Amino acid sequence: MMWQRCSMLAAMLGFWAWSATAHNVGEIGVLTCTLGNPIGTSSGEEATGAQTRDGICSFKPKNGTEETYAAKVQGVSFSTDTKAALIWVVKAAVGSKIEPGLLEQSFASDRKTPADQRPPLVGEPNAAIALHSMADKSEGSVSAAQKPAPTGFVVLSVELTLRSASG
Repeated sequence: MMWQRCSMLAAMLGFWAWSATAHNVGEIGVLTCTLGNPIGTSSGEEATGAQTRDGICSFKPKNGTEETYAAKVQGVSFSTDTKAALIWVVKAAVGSKIEPGLLEQSFASDRKTPADQRPPLVGEPNAAIALHSMADKSEGSVSAAQKPAPTGFVVLSVELTLRSASG
């Protein structure tokens, strides 16, 4: 009887800790990146498989100065698109101070995300910042028995380097 109460209390504390963490994260801005051709292929070649692409990104924080970043993006392409545009909602702990160069770091796919969902990109070393894809989702895809095949460029990691801040 005592262990049941303890395990119930532990479960409630675990849920409370998870809820508190999930609710203490908010949107701080939007990051938009335009990517060039895959590095190592010419413009006429088919771009499939693992790739690295250079890009230019614009970060528009809800409050603060707009910034421009150079990007090196690693991913996998399931289409022959040679150019791509990516948009992410940038989320951070509530109350995070938005300073110049806040996004200057590497971001990698969250490996805890289920395989049928698009993972956020989590900052390294500052894991309190994450990039959440704003890619279109087809209607009914969440509850569909068979998931549609992925299309486009699937991002595995992003490295951002601050180029300028205006304002």
